[in-house]
Amino acid sequence: MEKRSLREYFTFTKRERTGIIVLLALIGLCRCIPLLWEAYAPITVNTDSSFLTEVAAFEQQLKAADTPVQRTFSYNRNRYPQKWDRPANAYQHSFHRDSPYVRKTFTPFPPRSARKPVVVDINTADSSAWEALPGVGPVLAARIVRFRDRLGGFYAITQVAETYGLPDSTFKKIQPSLRADNVSLKKVDINKMDEQSLAQHPYIRYKLARLITRYRSVHGPFSQPEALKNIPLVDDSIYRKLEPYISY
Repeated sequence: MEKRSLREYFTFTKRERTGIIVLLALIGLCRCIPLLWEAYAPITVNTDSSFLTEVAAFEQQLKAADTPVQRTFSYNRNRYPQKWDRPANAYQHSFHRDSPYVRKTFTPFPPRSARKPVVVDINTADSSAWEALPGVGPVLAARIVRFRDRLGGFYAITQVAETYGLPDSTFKKIQPSLRADNVSLKKVDINKMDEQSLAQHPYIRYKLARLITRYRSVHGPFSQPEALKNIPLVDDSIYRKLEPYISY
């Protein structure tokens, strides 16, 4: 096989050189045409007074509202004046003072101090009322209502903090908005309810329910709530939590 010198790969025939020159000329021409058009094309200015009046009125409305839209509107008009050199009817619908797309008034959010504080009654509020509190979403709201129903009602605001999954930081944030005005507790009859029913109460659960029924079968019905302290699992703190819910 005949070897070709390196120089042959970097040489062009007369025909190839002519084609390269024509291609470069076309590229330069395509690049210069837009520049020449921008430099010498006439710019027409719309002098329709009705259009300018509507634009001025629209700017005054935005200026009165004192919103970021007004600054963007003025900036774009000064930077791109050719966009405003269109017939007036092109903007008639958007900038007409009676158009529904033009906001005539601007009502800002009231200051935080002027807003009506949210107050939630811990025993009567439903899930939507709990969701109005900061940091409480649909899941937490449903858990609070479910925990309240299983307890038989709250007798103290601090019981809300015992809800599963409720962070301490969230409870401290919502605590000033909580009220306990309607306290009506559902009682647990420790002499008549069976083990399964007693275990449904969050403060009793299954182990203590079994001990209560065994104590009742050996010693007879409870004559007073303080008799629960005779059960090994019931100390003073547990008894204070259970006492408002006990009947006999």
